Amino acid sequence: MVQKTAKLLALLPALMLQTGPSGAQQILLDDIPPSQQQANDPGVTPAPEPAARASDRQFAIPQEPASAAPEAPREILLPLRPRSPQGGQTVGHRLEGEFPRESFWLFLPRAVDGATLDIATLSSINLLPGRSQATVEVNGTPIGKVDLTHFASAGTTPVAVPDGLLKAGRNRVDLRLEQVHRVMCGPEASFGLWTDVIAHKSGITLPASELGNDPLGFMAAASAQLAQGKTFHLSNANPARVINASPSTAQVERLFGGLPPRLTVGDYYTVADEQPQLARVTALPEELSVPDMPVFRRGGDGAIVLMTNSGEAQSIATLLSDALGDAHKEDPIPRLEPGKPRSLADLGIETIEGRGHYIRKSVSFRLDWDWLLLASQRAQMRLDYAYDRDLPQGALMLVKINDQTIRLLPLDEQGEAGQRLDPLLISFPANILQPGVNEISFEALVPGEPADAACIPRDAPAFRIFDTTNLDVPESPRMSLPRIDRTLASIDIAQVSLSEAAAQTLPLGVLAQIASIFADDDSSARGPDQPPRNGALRIGIPSDLARISGDIVSKNVSQLEEVLLSPPQTEGQGQDPWARITPEGWWTIFLDREKAAERLRELRGKISSLWRGPESDLDSWLLNRSAEAMLLQPRMDDPDTLWLVVRPNTDHDRLVASLVEMHNSSDGPKGQVSLFGYNGRWDVWSSGDRPLTLMEPLSPSNARAVVGNFVTLEPGRYIAPLFLLAILCAFSAIGLLIAGRRRQK
Repeated sequence: MVQKTAKLLALLPALMLQTGPSGAQQILLDDIPPSQQQANDPGVTPAPEPAARASDRQFAIPQEPASAAPEAPREILLPLRPRSPQGGQTVGHRLEGEFPRESFWLFLPRAVDGATLDIATLSSINLLPGRSQATVEVNGTPIGKVDLTHFASAGTTPVAVPDGLLKAGRNRVDLRLEQVHRVMCGPEASFGLWTDVIAHKSGITLPASELGNDPLGFMAAASAQLAQGKTFHLSNANPARVINASPSTAQVERLFGGLPPRLTVGDYYTVADEQPQLARVTALPEELSVPDMPVFRRGGDGAIVLMTNSGEAQSIATLLSDALGDAHKEDPIPRLEPGKPRSLADLGIETIEGRGHYIRKSVSFRLDWDWLLLASQRAQMRLDYAYDRDLPQGALMLVKINDQTIRLLPLDEQGEAGQRLDPLLISFPANILQPGVNEISFEALVPGEPADAACIPRDAPAFRIFDTTNLDVPESPRMSLPRIDRTLASIDIAQVSLSEAAAQTLPLGVLAQIASIFADDDSSARGPDQPPRNGALRIGIPSDLARISGDIVSKNVSQLEEVLLSPPQTEGQGQDPWARITPEGWWTIFLDREKAAERLRELRGKISSLWRGPESDLDSWLLNRSAEAMLLQPRMDDPDTLWLVVRPNTDHDRLVASLVEMHNSSDGPKGQVSLFGYNGRWDVWSSGDRPLTLMEPLSPSNARAVVGNFVTLEPGRYIAPLFLLAILCAFSAIGLLIAGRRRQK
């Protein structure tokens, strides 16, 4: 045994990486034949042999003594895993408003009958007991209701699951909440309603013996492992090896949903005294590749170990997804084809129903990356809608495109209530649309009646947007501008890296966690408009700003550093939802000094935009701003290179969650500078010096749109020559007129 230990210590530095705490798992390479090895060590589980020396080398994972690791649990809670990512700013997965809904995954090693589903929640004290509850559905079937009565601390409510509903593999659990304010009713009250679903404490408890050494057992154990701390541990890894783990991390993200797993990196010899591992992955270096991988083995601490050769992320994904059976894929954002009307039904979007007193329902669609209209072209929406009877006076709905209001509609006209209205044609500027993801929002504000008591129950929805509603977007010439989001869509994960300062300051696992967001997904359709994957992302810290080349950064280094080092700005918190739509006379600005100053700044900006275009100067835009992180596109001659600069103590989960959601929402980083604020949103600045690229021949059919884009982007370059030409023409006309009169005399 001493000889075996010596050989093990000699070979440890050659191992590439291992997921899971590093003290418990061992990988033993020994020249002892299989039969002799198993005879001397009955706790050894045999594994496939390397092809080069299959006759005399055994690859094995020994069962470790009980003292080497904490005792494995006899029962395991298989938790819920949120499908949509959130950061770590709340205790659990937060559901806000009166009628929120969320979906979770539950991974089981086998079909289960007679199970109890535990739902752990913590709710705002504003909720009214008895009327605030959650309806629980498993795989589309309602199984019961949970009263939301846990206010001071989180509590668990068990719900019996009927036999035959829970299947082996991935199960979908939906929670539909109805939350009622104790003492108020109206849009303002809706913002005080929330419930945190404590996902890692919710789920189904099974004996640990139910988790077998197979794909479904590994998936169930891994979901529980992620819930215990959402971490994978990489041992004896350097940045190059961490980035190699990004495709595997991305596959985990797609299979489990939610955030990409947070990675921690430590020394291989570190012994961690913590809760025992349930699942981990061990990847062998290329020089020690073994045939018939990947396989599952049981570790010495009881963990299910997925053993694989280096670079087999796709094999792992295929193995696990085949075991799940349903081949789940997230629905891609539908593509809208310009040039002809497209209905919501054509985009795969069903009729939208809005319930409550503050309602925001959004649908997303995608325009090609080479679609671009900046001038005065118009798009059109044909809105097919209806609203309920007896809505309070003052009820209204705002129709928005990319968060810009294009129409305000009353919902309190009783003569039209309760019936399907004639389609309403809404024309709006096409330049509020953008390449990539766009969002249509229907935001309703319904006053409370009464406003100082709990809301009266209302069964019917406040409004319906029927799926016959359509959108007509004009065609555009194939043109493009440098944009952060366009480059993010083309990131090559091999070009995601840490700066030297960031490698010494930030957790190394952040590299793979962020890179995994941009790993190529074969299941997502990449149309001909998709940019090639040649983008690069450099992750840095504030001290790196002085080293970034490019005028956008070099001229504003001190302001950018101040933005990252400034405390959070509280301006705008607790705003009245009615403030944005309350009509006011123009003269009221003179009664408020701040309003007058703001209008004056807007006027100056509009006048200056006649010369330099619609974009403001970066130094003035950065005033009084603060951020946790920023995305920069510093050079217009190299738009494929981005910098992500983060505060060393920032909440990486919130940042990563926002980058994941960028694929499904119009609220994300764009332009040349994007600031990630403490409110979880991105503020965007675009440079007026962006080069405009035409990707098709100029022709009579596209000349007007092409010229319109160039003139809108840089009006000063074209206004001055036109102005001079107009002056010359005027003087020429005057000269001809004078000369003609002299001849007449």
